[in-house]
Amino acid sequence: MQTALIFAGGAGKRMNSRSKPKQFLEMHGKPIIIYTLEHFEYHDAIDNIVVVCIEDWIAELKGLLRRYGFMKIKKIIPGGETGHDSIYLGLKAMRDLAKDDDIVLIHDGVRPLINQELINQNIEAVKKYGSAITCEAARESVVCSADG
Repeated sequence: MQTALIFAGGAGKRMNSRSKPKQFLEMHGKPIIIYTLEHFEYHDAIDNIVVVCIEDWIAELKGLLRRYGFMKIKKIIPGGETGHDSIYLGLKAMRDLAKDDDIVLIHDGVRPLINQELINQNIEAVKKYGSAITCEAARESVVCSADG
């Protein structure tokens, strides 16, 4: 069984968005969090989704989930002080959903630029190696310092 843990508990302070947390900002008519969740909702290998959300925005999220017809979301829980705290709380909340040999995919709710193939590759890598992380080659110039 595969469960996706989507952490969207941050307020996006660096974006300086006063009206809404960044995961609820709209892009092409839909909140960013919905684009992210759709990748997991529509993936055949994902059985369950747990979402960690800012506590004051859980009701808003629940309304969006009804509006867009999500069926795989089993739990929505309040986030922690940091992203790491939110992930920890999400993992604790899924104790009754996931068994020790299940695969748990952890993904940031404000990162919708993924696809089905990337999810497949992560699942296959976990099956082969026991764990996996998605990364991308750096595009920026990297400088090494002898002082550093």
